[in-house]
Amino acid sequence: MLRKLLDKYRNSLKKDIFIHILILLGLFGMACILLSSCLEQKAPPPAEETEETAAEEAYRLQLQNQLCEMLEEISGVGRAQVLVTLEGSEAYHYAQEADSRYVTVGGSQKEALIESVSLPAVTGVVVACEGGGKSTVQETVYQAVSVACGLRTAQIYVTQLASD
Repeated sequence: MLRKLLDKYRNSLKKDIFIHILILLGLFGMACILLSSCLEQKAPPPAEETEETAAEEAYRLQLQNQLCEMLEEISGVGRAQVLVTLEGSEAYHYAQEADSRYVTVGGSQKEALIESVSLPAVTGVVVACEGGGKSTVQETVYQAVSVACGLRTAQIYVTQLASD
């Protein structure tokens, strides 16, 4: 009799544990689904390619030409060659709503609305000029490029242009 009662209790316990485990697994699954929907991150629009595009190259060349023309007008500089280095590429800033969702435009092909585009930052400038061997000319060039590009003088290098 006691043996039957003990066997019955074991079977009951096994069934109850199985039911409790199923209930816990079900609750765990629902909690995971709830958390995933609450924590769902809105992914920003895909990043543009990191290669230097034709527009960025044109921007860099325009900067170099403007700097070169400006420097050649400074007394003592003479003929000059300029190299400008840029950081990264154009940065697109997308319009966002208050809840951090991106504003989209278009019909079936929805695209994020571009609010503004930042040009790549200038990270360094090298200037080779005929008067680059004179310290007074070098200092003038350092100051001119620093002001024109918003760079520290440590990001600028001025040297004498090699004679032909």
